[in-house]
Amino acid sequence: MTAFDIGNPYILNRDFSAATRLNCQHYLWQQELQFTLHTSIPQPISGMAVADIATGTGVWLIQVAKQYPNVECLGLDISTEQSPPKAWLPSNIDFKIWDFTKEPHADLRGKFDIVHIRLIGIIFATEPTAAIRNIAMLLKPGGYLQWEELDLFQTVIATANDSTRPDAVTRMDTLMKDHGSRIWVAKIVDLLHANGFHDGKQYEVKPDMALLKFHTNTHVLALVEFYSTLPEDHEMKEQLSQMIADLQEETKKGIGHAAPKLIFVAQRDEELCN
Repeated sequence: MTAFDIGNPYILNRDFSAATRLNCQHYLWQQELQFTLHTSIPQPISGMAVADIATGTGVWLIQVAKQYPNVECLGLDISTEQSPPKAWLPSNIDFKIWDFTKEPHADLRGKFDIVHIRLIGIIFATEPTAAIRNIAMLLKPGGYLQWEELDLFQTVIATANDSTRPDAVTRMDTLMKDHGSRIWVAKIVDLLHANGFHDGKQYEVKPDMALLKFHTNTHVLALVEFYSTLPEDHEMKEQLSQMIADLQEETKKGIGHAAPKLIFVAQRDEELCN
């Protein structure tokens, strides 16, 4: 076991606080990206279908469902406990349970014109080849995938006051790189081309400094979630407790942390090879 291996590929929570963090995180992403669907993807029209993988609270998908009321929208995740009750949702949206590390059921295969995924890198220590092929099975031939990750190798640590040292934020940054960064993220376009996709492209959006404090808050909240999932006797428990306390003090003094956003867009091949 590594210091960060707790026997669970998803190291965060699905409780009230986690849902609040995810929703805040989404709106910060929306502020910086200024789109739900990338401009290189043709706008969906009536009768089309959009899927959101690892949908979480479903906040991205709800926005799409409202933006395109004649498009079928389906959120897929291993748990639907964070998504709203169906009675509160637009009529064109639904949520189902699906583990994207497994092949999709027959009723989902080749159904979707657009598939969206965000921030799944933390789950996979090695190249998620099988998961990519499973996601490709959801799409119609020529359908579009939009995949979004953070570039944790190009993080920004900023101080508003030169006399303040970002010690705790630097420790958090190192922790995120050690556990959350994945070498294979830089090769996503190549991985897509090798596993059922073509015309893959990568786009990058730099952090907005005006939103730096808010991004830092969500990163610290994620760290608090990670801390809460560790067993009481875990070797990282005491270290993380002190780091969280130090982070609260540093962020009050004007120290921030963020990472560029990477957006990958590709089309599914006409035929999927076995």
